[in-house]
Amino acid sequence: MGIKKLFSSMFELPKEIILNLPLITLVGSEEMSVENYKNIIEYTEEKIRVNTSCGVIKIEGSKLSIKQITQEKLYVIGKITGVGYLY
Repeated sequence: MGIKKLFSSMFELPKEIILNLPLITLVGSEEMSVENYKNIIEYTEEKIRVNTSCGVIKIEGSKLSIKQITQEKLYVIGKITGVGYLY
């Protein structure tokens, strides 16, 4: 176990912050947020690919759009039909 992972476990700190892991939140099938992302690789109405520290997150659906974007968080809206990791 790495020192950061051990530290996170011992002090019950959020892993996504300590290990810089993405945190994905889905609200039904119409809204999604991704925290701790690096950049956007692809952006169309049917597919959004987001680079993270542990791989690429692929969001599929229809009428997808980025509602809000900050340095730390990305909000996607539309009809989300699939979410997966590409390694």
